[in-house]
Amino acid sequence: MQDGTAIPAEEAGAWLRKNQPSVSLRWTEIDTPDEDAYRRLLKLLFSPRADTAAP
Repeated sequence: MQDGTAIPAEEAGAWLRKNQPSVSLRWTEIDTPDEDAYRRLLKLLFSPRADTAAP
């Protein structure tokens, strides 16, 4: 699936049912807020997308 070739949906579904991938997220809290990280997050959330026309 990682080599860039197309596979049938049935084959992909069978692989997912057999392997059942999972995701695990972990993080640690910090005592002081990271203002730069907060600024970057807001920019990502509220900036216009590059592929859209400006208002």
